[in-house]
Amino acid sequence: MFKFSLKALAMAATLGAASAAQAGTINYTLDSGWDRFSAGAVGTQVTRQFSFTLTQNAIMTIVDGFLAGDQYEVFSNGVSLGTTSLPGTGGTNTGMNFDAALADGIHSMGRFILGPGAYIISLNVLDRSGTDTANHLGAIRVDVGQVPVPAGGMLLLSALGLMALRRHRRNV
Repeated sequence: MFKFSLKALAMAATLGAASAAQAGTINYTLDSGWDRFSAGAVGTQVTRQFSFTLTQNAIMTIVDGFLAGDQYEVFSNGVSLGTTSLPGTGGTNTGMNFDAALADGIHSMGRFILGPGAYIISLNVLDRSGTDTANHLGAIRVDVGQVPVPAGGMLLLSALGLMALRRHRRNV
């Protein structure tokens, strides 16, 4: 009887953990503008995952908000797409104006070309500004049909070249 109770308790805990993990996944509406997320400590996953399906090419943009300093690794269906750029220092507090954060060149940002398919996007915190324990904010935007196929190929090659250069610098 005692073993059965422990097994039942373990099963309930496992199902509860799985339900909690799924609670953070939202259905993102394409072309709806910025959708924000909270970021915790370095090495943790941000509070939300974003689920959507594309029928055509799209550009997904990730940007850090408020004060510059947070950097993210971006995953699609559990596979890394890469990281957002290294944040600069200083700059102004852009608050939740993510267009301003994207334009200032100091905030960490990343653009990723996505083809048709189903996506679950998750982000891990690689670096964060300051030593405070408050949640930091970032945002995601998916713009459909913005990438013509030839330009998309050149953009993809450029991104791959930059990632290779970055890895080379880390290894040197």
